[in-house]
Amino acid sequence: MSIPITTRIYEQLWGEAAPAFERGQPQIDEHLADQTKDLRRGVTLALRPSLPVQAKIRVFLDPLAQMFPGQYFYQPEQLHVTVISIISGTEFWRKEMVHLSSFRSLLREILSRHRSFKLGFHGVTATPGAVLIQGFPLDDGLARIRDEIRQGFAQKGFGDKLDRRYTISAAHMTIMRFRNPAADWKLLAARLEENRQTNFGETKVDSLQLIWGDWYASADTMRILEEYRLQNAPRSADVS
Repeated sequence: MSIPITTRIYEQLWGEAAPAFERGQPQIDEHLADQTKDLRRGVTLALRPSLPVQAKIRVFLDPLAQMFPGQYFYQPEQLHVTVISIISGTEFWRKEMVHLSSFRSLLREILSRHRSFKLGFHGVTATPGAVLIQGFPLDDGLARIRDEIRQGFAQKGFGDKLDRRYTISAAHMTIMRFRNPAADWKLLAARLEENRQTNFGETKVDSLQLIWGDWYASADTMRILEEYRLQNAPRSADVS
């Protein structure tokens, strides 16, 4: 039986990150030393995990923050899965904003045709510079949305604007980045290995958000430009 592509991606990432941690050679994010000097901004179509998923992530993350002080940990309001990068996060983001109105119209048209979908969050992985929660689509809803957005943007001459860093195919959430090299990196590798199969629950995705913000989706920088409710989404605001 073939291994799903999302699983292969996460295993490949872990296969690169774990040896880096064992060698004491993580990738330190130099921008985190002084975020006021980080001028990178971008626009992302994103989804939010449900409150129960957020709560389970906090149960995992809070002890980790105590074990590794000085590192950068994402707050609940920062947690998101990138559906697709609309304007890549760079210092030159203003040049791309001229197209934002067209991008929003395209997204509004495309997403009006799509239904709610589900994601499961199971296990952790990492890169040499970050810790990630593994997300797995439980149906083809996310893939269909990504495919149609790429096709729709290409038809309008905007195909080169998307996925400039890499073509997004997974559904992970970043929860931790590294800014302090003085840490027990072997202990981090062991702690993450213990949680490679931890179940963080499922999320039914009823809406997507178009977000402008910095590289880390910081709450004091982020702005929700538009929210797109998917078909079959419940009308009641209290349904997660």
